[in-house]
Amino acid sequence: MSKTPQHVVGRNSTTAVSVHKIFAAELEKLSLEERERVYEDVHGVSDVIQETPELVANCLEQMDREIDLIKNKDAYKQAKLQSSNLLINRKFRMAFLRSTLFNPKMAALYLVEYFSYKQEILGTEQLAKCRITLEDLGPAATRILKLGSFQVLPNRDSKGRAVVVFSPSVLEPVMEYDDPIPMTAKAIWYSLSTLSEDEETQKMGIVGVVNMSGLSECHGKLHRELLWRLTVIGQVLPSRLECLHCCSTSSSNFTSALLSTIAAAANPILRVRTRTHNGPYTECLSRLASFGIPVEEFPFTADGGVQLANQVEWMRKRRKKEAYLLKYPQIDGAVNLPSNNDVLWGRGKQIYWHPGNRVLRELVETYEDEYNELSRDGKTKVAHRIVSVVHGFSGRFLKPDEESGMWIEVSDLEAREKVTHRFRRNRELALKSGCRHSINKPVVARSSKETDAGDRKRPRIMFNGS
Repeated sequence: MSKTPQHVVGRNSTTAVSVHKIFAAELEKLSLEERERVYEDVHGVSDVIQETPELVANCLEQMDREIDLIKNKDAYKQAKLQSSNLLINRKFRMAFLRSTLFNPKMAALYLVEYFSYKQEILGTEQLAKCRITLEDLGPAATRILKLGSFQVLPNRDSKGRAVVVFSPSVLEPVMEYDDPIPMTAKAIWYSLSTLSEDEETQKMGIVGVVNMSGLSECHGKLHRELLWRLTVIGQVLPSRLECLHCCSTSSSNFTSALLSTIAAAANPILRVRTRTHNGPYTECLSRLASFGIPVEEFPFTADGGVQLANQVEWMRKRRKKEAYLLKYPQIDGAVNLPSNNDVLWGRGKQIYWHPGNRVLRELVETYEDEYNELSRDGKTKVAHRIVSVVHGFSGRFLKPDEESGMWIEVSDLEAREKVTHRFRRNRELALKSGCRHSINKPVVARSSKETDAGDRKRPRIMFNGS
């Protein structure tokens, strides 16, 4: 990288520095209040900043002044010469404010650094481009993506944060005949930049997990460079890396050297929010689960293998979205990664157990006795009340859009129909079983004969996951 963050050991050092001592030294510099904030961030219990119009306007104005004060910003100036549209784009600038918790000075520094690293990794021709696509990556970086060493999990953690996972060992076959660093840097940049497109992720942040199991020491230099770049890119992009978990089944000097590289690349903010987990693979997963990370979706296996189903689906949806946005550049209400408060349309276990869908089932069961005694108008009011409750905790009713590969927020009318269908479905199950349907028991799929008239009118909307 062109610029080196303040670090503890050298970038390519093979010295096994005690990472715990590094982290402890950083923590000792913090006040009690700052330590509590670190704990809250790592465990995802810190409060989300309320973005009042006054706060946003003041921070954007101050951020512009801070950018003017920065002297060394060649890449930024080059991007401005190419096109000023990105630089004045409010959504783009807001992403940096959110990633720095509305610290205008830090946001200005990150924005300028963003263009420096973007120029180095993607080239000058991509500097002012708003959205990087798979086509922009080229075939070599796309092949790296297909290997699945770096993946975005399909669901957020229990605190609503996006989760990204990286396993360098997946790239070792490529290392035998090629240097994967430049292409992997492109692939990581692309993957993380897709998360910064989503406003919910900007607000909640990202959790990173690095699986360092099964690494070969003969590729040590390449692994250190990969981990360095991963850590730096994760801090430069406007998608706030809230914390980083490093897992290893070995506590060797080699592993310690790799951890030291991560500590070196991390700024003090991320360094104190980095956690290490050593031990058997299942034990590492158990520790990650204690932080609310959905380990059941973890794509890497104990023997160093990788499961590609999620990565293939993610890339398919990205291609759809990018093709759609090429035709329709402006689209409102589209969502890449639903939040835990959203209620989703669809089928399957993943949809059924989505947190927002579980909350909807609990709300329906709460109002079930009252609902069954009411007239049609009364039932409509109860359904409207439940929709309002979901909206009250920032939830949305989303259905998948096949053309764009994204989730689209439905109207209030469709949301109420979703709720009333849940009431009908509960009643059907109660009649069949002779008792009230349990909200914790998956719904058995219906045959086409059992599908009600409401479903026939909307063949693309499948309610079983509600």
